[in-house]
Amino acid sequence: MTPLILLPENKRSDPLKSLCVMPVYNQARELPELLDKCRKCMPADEFIIVDNGSSDGSERLIEESGFEFIRLSRNHGVGYALMIGAEKALERGCDIVVYIAGNGKMLPEEMDRVMDPIKRDDADHVVGSRFLPGGQSPNLPAFRKKAIPLVVNNVVRILFGTKVTDATNGYRAYRTTLLKDKRVQWQAKWLYHYQFEYYIYAKALKLGYRSKEVATSMMYPSDGRKYSKIKPIIGWWELLEAWVLVGLGLK
Repeated sequence: MTPLILLPENKRSDPLKSLCVMPVYNQARELPELLDKCRKCMPADEFIIVDNGSSDGSERLIEESGFEFIRLSRNHGVGYALMIGAEKALERGCDIVVYIAGNGKMLPEEMDRVMDPIKRDDADHVVGSRFLPGGQSPNLPAFRKKAIPLVVNNVVRILFGTKVTDATNGYRAYRTTLLKDKRVQWQAKWLYHYQFEYYIYAKALKLGYRSKEVATSMMYPSDGRKYSKIKPIIGWWELLEAWVLVGLGLK
């Protein structure tokens, strides 16, 4: 059995313990390079991969990586995998949970940018933004380049009275106090797909938690291959559903 990789000890001048959660579903093409980056740079104190029922060889790569992982028997949805990670963060007494995608579009070496505002006590919830100065999104598809600023960001502005630059960005970190807040019903079944990430974000804004954006990268493939598992119409509604329901006070 491959021994677990021990992450380097943090310079624990700050008392906040962090857990990074990476959900993975059928990313065998991207995983080798991404796992290598995680070996070289993993700013979180703990790191766990949630294999969401992969069947393309990703499961073997994860098992052989030496990283801690949880294997689910089938794909319940990315939100479900993130919930599993959130539960682990609470079980282990972590103060910060940070999410990074398993598709290689987010860079582990930028994780400190996402966690640092929380460690400095400048924020409770932090989201990456490809659109802020210092961010980048090479090969960003034209549809997303227009739909995110013109549609999703404006939905957030109208419903919450808050200007954001990248409401759909999945590179994020937050204090686990959000998970302990009884007003945040984060384990509901309707959040099993893409809704979970945006529900937490929407609740953070709605309940007055300090939310902040930081510049990060979102690296899209240059060879024209499929870059997302989001289904047309249904998937994009799942991105908007939590924003709408929380914004209207229905959830």
